[in-house]
Amino acid sequence: MLNALLTETQKEIVERAIQEIKENPESYNIDFFWGLDASIGGVGGYCMPFDPTSNPFPTGIGRSLFRPLQYAAGAIKKDAHFLARYTVQQSGLHLEKAAKYVLQRVSIIENVKTKVTTLTLGKLVEKLKEQDIVQQNLTEQLKIFNELYKKSKHDVNQDEERERLFSPADALITYISARILGKELLRPHYPEILKSIEEKYLNRLKGLNMNL
Repeated sequence: MLNALLTETQKEIVERAIQEIKENPESYNIDFFWGLDASIGGVGGYCMPFDPTSNPFPTGIGRSLFRPLQYAAGAIKKDAHFLARYTVQQSGLHLEKAAKYVLQRVSIIENVKTKVTTLTLGKLVEKLKEQDIVQQNLTEQLKIFNELYKKSKHDVNQDEERERLFSPADALITYISARILGKELLRPHYPEILKSIEEKYLNRLKGLNMNL
């Protein structure tokens, strides 16, 4: 269902990356996938170090919103098979943080603003929809994403003979979907976000595409 977010060209690139990982599980090269990531615009894994020990945002809103994307991209780069579930979790966490950020700034209900830190992605999407803060098609796609996100947090495959619950395909599709949805959520707020991040931290991003 998340495939509906992608253009035909984007789908072709994701399929190519999935095939590359399948054919070369120990030595895959998906640099072209990060080119797709960059083309979406905004801050993403493509412009941050794949090594999560090198953190471009040690503090502040940059860390809260974008650190999960760095973790997700780093997991794809390191081992898209073994770390597929982790990639889905971190991709979902990015959307959770983005939804909280939007609600805290746009919600007309003070009670929501004070409780937003305790809300799950599903509840956050409900609040966004109730207050008509974002377009309906965006909230519907976020709902679909949330179903997979919940599985990554709560469902466990107890049968050792079965394949893993999450595959490299899940990792790549959810990551790109989170990038697209996150960019749409944050698009009106990007100037404010970037203004709040110190220039020395923004300068750590390589090839940042702000064509939103």
